[in-house]
Amino acid sequence: MATQRSNPEAGEPGPAASVPAPAYASVHASLEPRALELLRAIANSPEPLGARELGRRIEAGNRPLSESTVNRLLRRLDEQGLTRSMDGRGRVVSEAGRALAQRAAAEVTWHQQIGSLEIRTVQDVRDLLVARRGVEREIVREAATSVSGEDVERLQSVMEEYERSVHTEERRRDVSTNFHKALASTVENTMLRAVAMVIFDPRFDMLEHVLDMVTAGRGTTMNSVHEHEEIMRAIRAGDPDAAEAAMVRHINRLIADASAVVAPSTRLAIELLLKNHSPVIGGGT
Repeated sequence: MATQRSNPEAGEPGPAASVPAPAYASVHASLEPRALELLRAIANSPEPLGARELGRRIEAGNRPLSESTVNRLLRRLDEQGLTRSMDGRGRVVSEAGRALAQRAAAEVTWHQQIGSLEIRTVQDVRDLLVARRGVEREIVREAATSVSGEDVERLQSVMEEYERSVHTEERRRDVSTNFHKALASTVENTMLRAVAMVIFDPRFDMLEHVLDMVTAGRGTTMNSVHEHEEIMRAIRAGDPDAAEAAMVRHINRLIADASAVVAPSTRLAIELLLKNHSPVIGGGT
């Protein structure tokens, strides 16, 4: 199996494993914000809209968006099959464009509805892990029965990236959930992908910082490396029961870590971190 590895002679890590846009990715992650604004404006108009009118409707710092910028974005939307020109009368959306605009509007509503979900206490950390256990045990079951060879190689590469980063605190936190997100991107079940979008929302990224502080204090940071490897062995073997059991053990251990008594200094640091954290609300970035 071809995987990216470190170059010990050069003393440098191998190329970082990339995690492709997951199947549960936000609509807002698939288009730059201005292009999405244009698409929604065109979709909401009963008649074709030209670049000048669109520029007036879409402001940039309290000024109309320039026609050159609008035309550049419209060409990109045309190339993606989301809009089409009406013989000089302006643009209209295609069927695919209208569907994407509707999804974007629904996503904005969805983010407003879950806007109150944040991690503010250690109990919130435990609650999120319990929710993840219920979802991720089903994700790995499906992965074990339907994952492709290409996906296995990608999962292996993502897992090895974490192994290379485990001794570097900031980098470790940045890539800690990539393996779990990559697993979610392999499943065909649309409901699982939708729920994965919730549990891996950027507003919950603080979970990894809290868990990192707890596991570092308890000396269990390296456990995740071995637990990920156990999950991968079950997936390669095509054994959904073993994959589920390995994932449950992994998350149960994280829950136990998050529930354990930690040093007073660590608890104070966690409480300050959660208190001062401003969550990133997905959908607008």
